[in-house]
Amino acid sequence: MRIPCALALLTMLLPQGTRASEPHVDVVVFAGAAAQHVGERVTLDHCHLVFATPEEMTCVGLAPKTATGDVHTVGKLLIRVAAAEMRSRNRALALCDGGDLGEACEVSVSGEVFDASRSFGLDDARVMGLREATICWPD
Repeated sequence: MRIPCALALLTMLLPQGTRASEPHVDVVVFAGAAAQHVGERVTLDHCHLVFATPEEMTCVGLAPKTATGDVHTVGKLLIRVAAAEMRSRNRALALCDGGDLGEACEVSVSGEVFDASRSFGLDDARVMGLREATICWPD
């Protein structure tokens, strides 16, 4: 009886993201549909972190390079890293504080989708993001 109770308690204490596999989606695909997924946990792949600050950073999705080698930004989402993710946050601050779209800051990010519009005083324009996020670095 103790083991099933302990397992049930452990399952309840685990964050929801660790209980079930979160859907993985490319940030370019997801950016336009994020508003329909508020409250859900997702993992965004091919996220280029830019403008990292201690409070938040931006995840930029890029379209494939054009024939001339130009890169176009397709989608952006705000990322608020979970408080327990200090190591990832510090790494992002060290590597991704500017607007460079290099490979060093291309990551996957998991978190809960939220509408950040109110925190910027916006009503009509939508600023979507992930909160309580964790960063999965490629190495």
